[in-house]
Amino acid sequence: MTLPIQLRVLEIVQSLEKGGRTTRFTDTVAGLRAQKVFTVPLCFSEPEPWVNIPELEVLHKTPGINWKLVFQIRKTIKNHNINLIHAHCEFSQLYASIAGVTCGIKTVATFHRSDLSKYQPNMVNTLIKLFASHFVAVSHDRLSLLTKNLKLPLNKCHVVHGGSVIEKKPTVVTINKTRTDLGIPLDQLMLLSIGHLGEIKGHQDTLIALSKFTQTMPELHLYIAGDGSAQEKQKLTELVNKLKINEYVTFLGQINNAFSWLEACDIFIQPSVEEAFGLVFVEAGAKAKPVIATAVGGIKEIIVSKETGLLVPPSSPKAVENALAILINSAPLRKQYGENGYKRISEYFSLTNMVNKYTDIFNQAVN
Repeated sequence: MTLPIQLRVLEIVQSLEKGGRTTRFTDTVAGLRAQKVFTVPLCFSEPEPWVNIPELEVLHKTPGINWKLVFQIRKTIKNHNINLIHAHCEFSQLYASIAGVTCGIKTVATFHRSDLSKYQPNMVNTLIKLFASHFVAVSHDRLSLLTKNLKLPLNKCHVVHGGSVIEKKPTVVTINKTRTDLGIPLDQLMLLSIGHLGEIKGHQDTLIALSKFTQTMPELHLYIAGDGSAQEKQKLTELVNKLKINEYVTFLGQINNAFSWLEACDIFIQPSVEEAFGLVFVEAGAKAKPVIATAVGGIKEIIVSKETGLLVPPSSPKAVENALAILINSAPLRKQYGENGYKRISEYFSLTNMVNKYTDIFNQAVN
């Protein structure tokens, strides 16, 4: 009987900036290593300072076509005796899969993008289809785009949902301590959003909805964590001023302690216009928080409306307002949705589940 080939994985990503892709890449590398899988992480640019991936290798991609990267990746493959490549997003998939084919090894390509234009036929996607051997979507919603738009073979396509570390469910004691540590009043009804400041995350709809309650519920406060361009920040700041809700909104900027803020909040709210998956909604559930979100992309695979939170149509401030009215006026319902969410995330969206699904695909590819 032939013994299974031991995995030696090259994980490649084109950049490590804020967002779900960086989290998934970091968690996948850590998860594979925890399972004693030899893993080499490689990035096409210098990571953000807060990214912590031991032994990360960096190749510098310059603007335009970079065929030189193919030869550099080939060298990495040979230096580490790699037998499988896992590449995240289009340009890393392109260069990695070509390098892999020339070295006789398979490439697994994970598609993360929220931008729907990335799932349209073009030269890059055609080459990825030709050179990669397995294709991973981060949600069933995105799987349909891979098979319908890009015509990728269904028997070579997989869905791997993102996962979160599952800790003990927060208690009143731990929540109050976290709030005290963060400087948040214990009697505040705290809303939280975590996502970059572009319109795609729907912060503008949250602000408009919030403005309908501040006169009658002064204990309400919205915290928005995330960064963006100066123009994006200015646009939201001007909207806050126009709505006269300055004292009810705090922009936190980029944070590196998201789980603490999630533990502290009463409601997680983010009415995204589009999401490929939406890892932050998994992380909110892992902290037993009720969620207000939109029925788009992968979100509807995470949140069960009227069970773990409330789903509303995108770009609808009135629908967000109605959902807020339900949750801010019912502490029992918030508790029920939060507990249901914690149970669902623990069962279906753990980090262990994600890594195990990847290793199954990797072993299928090499064996």
